[in-house]
Amino acid sequence: MKKRIYTLTRTDISKGQQAVQAGHSLAQYIIDWNPHLTKKWDNGSIINLGLGSEKSLKRWIAKLEKAKIPYSIFREPDMEYEITSIAALDNGEIFKGIPLLLN
Repeated sequence: MKKRIYTLTRTDISKGQQAVQAGHSLAQYIIDWNPHLTKKWDNGSIINLGLGSEKSLKRWIAKLEKAKIPYSIFREPDMEYEITSIAALDNGEIFKGIPLLLN
């Protein structure tokens, strides 16, 4: 199954901030995983998903680590470095059931 980049972004922030934070986590993923990314992603799909809060994102970090899925975290400086979004490269099975962002 083809791999896609998924962003998991907080929905307890404004719609505009959601879009910006998803972009930040995607950029951070590219910085962190560039050699891995170019072999696996090939500039394919980006799926933006929405979660409720920083606490939800922290739970997902633990799930991604347990599943050994490469991910990157973005912490927003203007929000006291809270986690606002995560980006991960995966086939998407683990993310089933999470709603799309900005729905």
